[in-house]
Amino acid sequence: MQGFCPEGLHPPEAAGRGGTPGPVQVLHPPVYPQSEEKFRCVSDSQCGPERFPAGGILTGRCVNYSSVLQTCEIQGWCPAEVDTVEMPVMMEAENFTIFIKNSIRFPLFNFEKGNLLPNLTTADIKTCRFHPDKAPFCPILRVGDVVKFAGQDFAKLASTGGVLGIKIGWVCDLDKAWDQCIPKYSFTRLDSVSEKSSVSPGYNFR
Repeated sequence: MQGFCPEGLHPPEAAGRGGTPGPVQVLHPPVYPQSEEKFRCVSDSQCGPERFPAGGILTGRCVNYSSVLQTCEIQGWCPAEVDTVEMPVMMEAENFTIFIKNSIRFPLFNFEKGNLLPNLTTADIKTCRFHPDKAPFCPILRVGDVVKFAGQDFAKLASTGGVLGIKIGWVCDLDKAWDQCIPKYSFTRLDSVSEKSSVSPGYNFR
């Protein structure tokens, strides 16, 4: 199948939070539940437009889905989500880390500050991992911890997809000492509406 999947790459909840918008061209074989016989074929003659109207434009070709199965080829946009096609979850991603640099600035008061506090050393950067109680100012966040702090399950999120938000709040009284202006991290899931959907929860990575 050939098509464009912009909605699978840039969910609206993450707009303005990084990444380059725009469609990306992809090439991949048709993905359908193998248990649904209506998509199967043995010859091109079985792939006419009258067979099933939804899902895209039929090319009229019967192509290999696997070494033992053939399906009708479709040209168009991404097919409907298929939750029955399970993909292995890369659990190693749970240990990936995120290095965050963030700063605030009040030019009228000639005040600026970043989340890399002065007492943070090179050794700290190499070894510390953020924790709300034990290491609240460490800028290195473990992906699995971010998921947990947002109240989510990593295996489920990695399977269906989702968008998490990391909020850095600065509550500063500029009449007080400079070192009392400190960042506070909080975590949430941004696509909560999609998560609760009974039809197709998550973003269903392709």
